[in-house]
Amino acid sequence: MTAFTSSLFERWQEVTSALAAASTPPQVRDALRGFGGHVDLRFAGDPHDPNAEPFPDGETIEINLGTAVPGLPLARLHLRPGTPLTEQDRALLRATGPLICAALTRRPRLEDGRRGQDREAALRAFMLLTEQLGADLEPDALIRSAEQGVRQLLPDVTAAYLERRSGAWSLRFLSSDAHPALLDAYQPGQTFSSPALLDALRSGQPVFVDHWNAEEQRLPSTHAYRAVAVQAFHRDGQVVGLMCVATTDHDTWTELERGIFTAACRSLHLALSRAWHVQQLAEERAALAAFVSFEEQAMDSRDPAELAGRAAEVLGRTLRGVSVGYFESAGGQWRPVLLPDDLPAGLFDELARGVSMDTPSSRHLMQTRAATFLPDWQAPPDGFSSGHGFMALALYPTYLGSRLVGLLIMGNRAAPDWNERERSVFRAVGRSLSMALDRSANDELLRDQNAALHAQTRSLEAFAQLSADLGAQEDRYALIRRAQEVALSLLADGFAVYYEPEGGLWRLRAQVGNLHNPELQASVDAGLDFERSLNLITPWRSGEAYYQSAYDAETDGLPETESVVGASACLPITLLGEPIGVFCIGQFNARQWSQADRSLLSSVTHSLSLALDRARSVMDLRHYSDKLERSNAAMHAANEELEAFAYSVSHDLRAPVRHIAGFSDLLRKALGDTLDGNPKAGRALKVISDSAAHMNELIDAMLNLSRTARQELRVDDVNLAALTEDVRRDLTPDMQGRAIQWNVAPLPSVKGDAALLRQVLFNLIGNAVKYTSQRERAVIDVWAEPQGGSWAVHIRDNGVGFDGRYAHKLFGVFQRLHRPEEFGGTGVGLANVRRILMRHGGSWAASGEPGQGATFTFTLPASGPVPAPPA
Repeated sequence: MTAFTSSLFERWQEVTSALAAASTPPQVRDALRGFGGHVDLRFAGDPHDPNAEPFPDGETIEINLGTAVPGLPLARLHLRPGTPLTEQDRALLRATGPLICAALTRRPRLEDGRRGQDREAALRAFMLLTEQLGADLEPDALIRSAEQGVRQLLPDVTAAYLERRSGAWSLRFLSSDAHPALLDAYQPGQTFSSPALLDALRSGQPVFVDHWNAEEQRLPSTHAYRAVAVQAFHRDGQVVGLMCVATTDHDTWTELERGIFTAACRSLHLALSRAWHVQQLAEERAALAAFVSFEEQAMDSRDPAELAGRAAEVLGRTLRGVSVGYFESAGGQWRPVLLPDDLPAGLFDELARGVSMDTPSSRHLMQTRAATFLPDWQAPPDGFSSGHGFMALALYPTYLGSRLVGLLIMGNRAAPDWNERERSVFRAVGRSLSMALDRSANDELLRDQNAALHAQTRSLEAFAQLSADLGAQEDRYALIRRAQEVALSLLADGFAVYYEPEGGLWRLRAQVGNLHNPELQASVDAGLDFERSLNLITPWRSGEAYYQSAYDAETDGLPETESVVGASACLPITLLGEPIGVFCIGQFNARQWSQADRSLLSSVTHSLSLALDRARSVMDLRHYSDKLERSNAAMHAANEELEAFAYSVSHDLRAPVRHIAGFSDLLRKALGDTLDGNPKAGRALKVISDSAAHMNELIDAMLNLSRTARQELRVDDVNLAALTEDVRRDLTPDMQGRAIQWNVAPLPSVKGDAALLRQVLFNLIGNAVKYTSQRERAVIDVWAEPQGGSWAVHIRDNGVGFDGRYAHKLFGVFQRLHRPEEFGGTGVGLANVRRILMRHGGSWAASGEPGQGATFTFTLPASGPVPAPPA
């Protein structure tokens, strides 16, 4: 998947929030200036704006507005020189077109009043949607937030989200007010032939259908709806979901409704792309850790079945939805060593009996000796039953020398082909398994020659030193030189050279020992002909060592070697299973290469290849760790900027609110006694004064919320019992003339900031007092229970309660489940509670029933040992 990179995403969220509140061209221009450039936005006949001139050497982005706004076919955004823009940034800028259209058509829409929505409610809903989509990283949470946001912005619609899994559609959620025919007709895994849905899948753009005809669309269960809108979501070029909204209220979609749905879906798609990218990074880190773990475990294992099982575990953890098995060749058949648990019973029994090696796939493997991928796989030609259920296969052969000994198989039921990541991971695991099996076979051979190796005590000590040196080094050529030094120390007088191919020549990359011939040294330094040097090209192409006990000078076409080289041994060096060079040992005298010599050099080069693989894995791991650290730092900086923004906005709102309140008082005094004869004007002035006072309360609440996020924690032991008594005393004025029964159990001490935890108790207990005000006798219970190493504190009341289905909304900013005229407040208190508990590492929850009271619970770390809960 392409990484989601956008430097304008945070600004785009702010601009879309401002556009949601705009309804005039100046307001739209002010909102677009949030991108940091000049805005050229003119109706036909408007005078030229000198402040909208393009910057010299800057970039101009044209935003297409279509024909929705007469006289304004195009808007231009002139960005400053040097502004870095990615493709995602340009897509974000162009995506503002529907929002601009919606803003410029909003005023007549709002004045008309038909099917319109309150502007302030739309603004709050769109700000909440943007905030939630910018904060969540879980696809499920993002999809549900988008559904809730769309229904708040378009309250008369039914929404549904369909998810595509394993080639079939499943219903993720459906609005609770959906027509019963939808639920009755839905079948899990069904396919669709509706022209509108197919158009949305093909185009990737929102599709709006006015005057919906259920029969023409081949969806008879939707007969109750009059207009439908659909948006498809893609990941890695594949459709993964559909967002559908429908209305029974009107037959056509307005420009405002189209803009709202388009903007919400684009916001959701950007948020999903970010979440998928974060998810992919986590998967890649897990894959890298799995590879490292496999390499470490394979070093200790000799059993092919165990090695295959670990390879299957790595593939299963790295690639979702695959089945993995391993077979060994025996008597012309593939015999199973490992079979996946999720196979159908019939296929499992068939494979357990063995599969013929005389199939097209097996013959192709023997010819290529490389991984083979079979998309759109058809079973019968390969000898399996037709009920296999797999849509694609991947095969990796394992060899011991030139002998085919095993086959790693991976099946995919979800897609008919493999993407590049799946192919790369399968090849890497196959190479690792092949190397591990090869290492196991070599170990068997070494054990068979144990007597000969025991006679070479010095060789074993030097070999141990090599392993230690290779494990502590990461530079490729330093590793090779160390291996050359060890190999020469175990053999008679000679030299070691290492070559890599480059530009049609073999280039010398590392040398230990003197050639004792300046002409030969000059020829080696200048580079050897790639095809002519048989001592090098032979092991390079065959993948096997090439020994000469009596060196023939004609082998490499170097006559000056005749008086220098007596014997030679050349072995290929691999990196991640691919050849990268040739490791050569030259002896000044003829030498009969014994089996012990061959095992020694094979072990040296094999250990060298493993060390090179390990060095590459360490470098890759370091790269991913650095990338993760930078990502975390960027996220932290973004959070700090968001808090600073909220703090600044809250302060900037005070002046206009103060003006509103002051001028309303002056107007009341100026009108004087005339207000007695105009009660309507008096009520209007009272609404203005009350609203200004409420806005001041909101500003105070926002400032308190911002301070809570920035205030340094002073963690100490906090006595919750004492804090609770302080809060009850502070709430005494609110309890005057009321009958309240308090049931406060003994409360523990916890770890935290006393001042911040006091706010938590004040908000929760204050809510209990407020929402029991309509009860003749209020009952408030406070108690604590042990929970692991923490305490769970409960506050229960017998007040008006709430609908438990909306408990998740209580702790959001400005979220209220009761009308303001019933119970006052700002809707920020519980959001403050959530933020304080989050900073303390605690949790929060709420439950309730209408008319049955409510219970709020939060957890905090204990300051000492926590007793075990009662059995």
